[in-house]
Amino acid sequence: SSGGRSAGVEVAADGLGASFARGQPASEQQVISDISADLLESVKQDFLSSGGSLSLDEFSKAILRCLEPPPPQPSGPAAKKQLTSVRFVNGGGYPSAAPPGGLPGAPSVESAGPDRAAAVIDLFQRVDVHGEGSITWEEVSNYLVEQGASGGDQFTVDSIKTYEPSQVIDQSKHESVVEKLVYCEQMDSIICMSQSSRSFRLYDPKRCTLKGEVSGHRGSVISCCYVDAFNQLATTSADMTVCMWDPTSLVLRNRIPTKDVQMCVQWDNTSRSLFSGSIDGTLSRFDLQDMCLADVKRGAHKKAINDLLMVQDINLLASAASDGSILMWDTATMRPKKSFKGHKKGTFSLAYSNEYRCLLTAGLDQAALVWNPYVEKKPIFSLKGHTHALCGIAVVPGTPQILSADVAGAFRLWDMRNFRCVQSFGGQDAQGSDLSSFCMMPPHRRLAAGGARIQLYDYMDEWGGESVTDTAGVTEALYNPRAGEFYTVSKRTVKAWQADTGVLFKVMRDIAQQEITAACMADNGRKLYLGDAAGRIAAHSLNNGRVLTEFEPHSTDISCLAVWTGTNKLFSSSWDGVVKVQTDEGSRRPQLKAEFHHHTDGVTCMACSPELMLLATGGTDMQVCLYDLKNFKLDHTIAKLPHVIVGLDFLPERCLLAMVDHGGLLSLWRTRPHPEKWTRIYHLRNLPVMQQVPKELKLATGAEEQRSRSQPPISFAAVRFAPPEAEGWRRPCVMYTADAKGGLRCWNLAPLCERRGVVECDLQALFEREYLVQLKLAQGGGSGIVRNGTNLELGAVASGHGATPENGGPFLTAIGDESSRTPEPAIAPMSSSMRRNGGNNAAATPDVPLLLEVQGHDDGVRNFHFGTEPLSLLSCGQDRRVCTWSAKLESLGVLLKSKDPKYRFPYDREGARQAKLDEAAELLARIGPLSPPLAMLPPIAPNGTRSAPDLAGLEIGGKRRAKTKKDLDSMWRISANRVIEDPDAQEEDYQILFDQMERLGSTVLPAPLRGSAPDRLMRDACARSAVHVPQRTSALSIDEAAAADRLAKAMAALGSDEFGTFSTMARSIRPVARSERAPS
Repeated sequence: SSGGRSAGVEVAADGLGASFARGQPASEQQVISDISADLLESVKQDFLSSGGSLSLDEFSKAILRCLEPPPPQPSGPAAKKQLTSVRFVNGGGYPSAAPPGGLPGAPSVESAGPDRAAAVIDLFQRVDVHGEGSITWEEVSNYLVEQGASGGDQFTVDSIKTYEPSQVIDQSKHESVVEKLVYCEQMDSIICMSQSSRSFRLYDPKRCTLKGEVSGHRGSVISCCYVDAFNQLATTSADMTVCMWDPTSLVLRNRIPTKDVQMCVQWDNTSRSLFSGSIDGTLSRFDLQDMCLADVKRGAHKKAINDLLMVQDINLLASAASDGSILMWDTATMRPKKSFKGHKKGTFSLAYSNEYRCLLTAGLDQAALVWNPYVEKKPIFSLKGHTHALCGIAVVPGTPQILSADVAGAFRLWDMRNFRCVQSFGGQDAQGSDLSSFCMMPPHRRLAAGGARIQLYDYMDEWGGESVTDTAGVTEALYNPRAGEFYTVSKRTVKAWQADTGVLFKVMRDIAQQEITAACMADNGRKLYLGDAAGRIAAHSLNNGRVLTEFEPHSTDISCLAVWTGTNKLFSSSWDGVVKVQTDEGSRRPQLKAEFHHHTDGVTCMACSPELMLLATGGTDMQVCLYDLKNFKLDHTIAKLPHVIVGLDFLPERCLLAMVDHGGLLSLWRTRPHPEKWTRIYHLRNLPVMQQVPKELKLATGAEEQRSRSQPPISFAAVRFAPPEAEGWRRPCVMYTADAKGGLRCWNLAPLCERRGVVECDLQALFEREYLVQLKLAQGGGSGIVRNGTNLELGAVASGHGATPENGGPFLTAIGDESSRTPEPAIAPMSSSMRRNGGNNAAATPDVPLLLEVQGHDDGVRNFHFGTEPLSLLSCGQDRRVCTWSAKLESLGVLLKSKDPKYRFPYDREGARQAKLDEAAELLARIGPLSPPLAMLPPIAPNGTRSAPDLAGLEIGGKRRAKTKKDLDSMWRISANRVIEDPDAQEEDYQILFDQMERLGSTVLPAPLRGSAPDRLMRDACARSAVHVPQRTSALSIDEAAAADRLAKAMAALGSDEFGTFSTMARSIRPVARSERAPS
């Protein structure tokens, strides 16, 4: 997991450099590949010494000091030039700034560089998918293992897809079992040869219908091939003849007699000869110019030749026989050049990959072999997995696909790049129980299997050559501004696209157990919430699609998912009307906070307003439920609406709720804490598309709107208010709608807001006054509410000016508890301002004029969202396309597999890259200078176990080689000296080394010592050194011993023997008296 660039997800667009092309200063893959196993062990010790988890700063410091410093840069003007530029290393993978001079071999802030620091930050964020701010060693190691085990091509765009049974069925009647199938691309026909049949059939590969049946042989037809030079079809039969047929009229042209039954036939354009293999192992060559036998080679194969294959790359003819031998022949001399021996039983099928230069063989061994045609000794790989004898093997030209099949009808799809089995299909699921032959049809992306009848399997390519985002349709499209990526959801697959180029670079297949029906992005932009058709909800990593958290499921399909921005709350709804509020606790188990059953039918849409503390849901029961996010209770219900609600959105600064329905009606409602809450202030119909609507910022005339009133409205699909940061508008009071015919419209709310007094509100003041009113009413107070001696006029706060008869001050009608509220009627009471203006849009100048409209999709719009950084619209329609738009509905391009040439989404890649580098520079400034990693003490194996070198040291006879004793003391002494000599060593560095020495379990260490870590370390080092001082072999005299004692006492008196070094040395050299010796 720590080495090699194959670890992790490969990007298909630009290789290893695609991540930097998407705005990332460096890929975490380079960081992983630069860290060795020893350095990872050092990082692990940092985790252990910090209590098991590291923050971003601690993790970055631990990683950066383990990385090798970049190569030295040239000095002088060239160095100055490089300091202001960015160079690409590792084949364009990531940039590296030139570091200034420093200590060689020791990492520093300058040598690490912002580029590497940015890569470490990216790695940290990928591991910390929950956004908890810290990671553990288990999370890091699991991430590395997953990256290494995933393989390099698991999520690549060109990964092999799967085969599924085709909807096209063979309706023809077969008199006998199909013996052999051959696809002739020149004739675009499937040639079917049945058992004991003297005729062969031609089938249409598209519809699997019988095109014709050809008779002329006197025995059963065995094999065939197409002769390009003569534009004829050659067939062999049990009547010991080779017949040539006209491909158009299917008339017999020539007949060549043979001495034996020919089991297979192959044409070679180079030698312009027709080769055949007989039942006795003879290889024959025919001259079709003279229609005669040109050459014969016997004895090379001992049994029947079952298959021939011309390998054009090396101009050799391969043959497979029932004796298990495989030969490659020189077609000019008719002599075998190469022999491959690996099958124990007979071989029946050959295939060759021109792209990967591999020869594949299959037979009765239940395993197919992969050969290097230049190496004859042994096969490259054995494709195992079948439980019966193989009946064929094939390679799809231009792809890494290998297909093998056995006689039981089981197929296995292999990837040539790694020889992994991608799919197993057929077998008991096939219509026919037994299988005798199959053939590939590359132009039609399908294969035909022959048994009791012909069975077709289609290659499920998600593109199919169509100019769409996904041929299976798009359920949801999301934009992640943090990563500069789009995500599209289709069936059980999530695809990732680069925002700046619109190129697909990653496909996460089958990440959900059932079809995905709802999706939303996490607030931190690092994970994706997905709901499926079985009611399951799970959080998935955006890196590899791995399931991170599973939430409490619903009993039916998930219809909507939404997050509460700035919190860990997740809202979900299903088609049985249930709404749930759950918390994403990261690595801990999620919690269910609330569950609502106020809808009587399915929930179709959902909107959350953190500013208003409201959650709104609309459903097929034609009502809208609003929930209080403070106490997670139902706050209000707008019931008896005329149509099914399909879209909701809040404009919190003006206390507005917009809802659209299937009947083409859009209505605007006041919400809390406004005093006119739950009243409808405006509604309009979505009339058909007007002609010649200006694309610039102009108002559509009332005459054009009046001409289209007689037509029925168009069903809405979604509604969105423009965010406050919308650019290009005089006032950001703009609303967007999408309809069931693919139209996108932009509406101007400024006239309505001006005429009806819908201004921006002070939400905090309104909430306070609403609370005071409710409190006063609960206490039985009067209508006047006084605070600090001032009469509080609610209308003045809500509208921004005083409540006077001229401006129609609002009247507060019903404020009470939840039980006193009743469902609103279909047409709610209008507000006072609405009554003054008539309450409809029949005026000459409409209150909500249409600004812009565009035909965005060829079919209805499913969803559309606003994106930030940059501000844009993202729509996905039932026409299987995902389109991007500017705030003025200018097309920014379509997400297409073939890449839209008009794609121009304004994602600032350089700006995002520079922001990451700036963040990395701030990180380096925070963590300060990087000290080199501490040398690790040698591990001590537990008692009763043997390490790998111990096991490797055993001889074959059971004897063990002499083991070299490791000098543990010298190793930790070196580590201690490095810490002592380091002027920047911290207290924690000494503490780490001292803890390591204590874990050695040496009996030399005294009892726990007091004092600081450096003092204890110095005292322990001196004690160990004194013990290991070499002793004299001869006894000292009494005078010498006394002198040593006096020296020790003198040093102690001077304070120079703080750690008892001299006294210990004196005791070690003192002569041992006879009485002091231990008894023997």
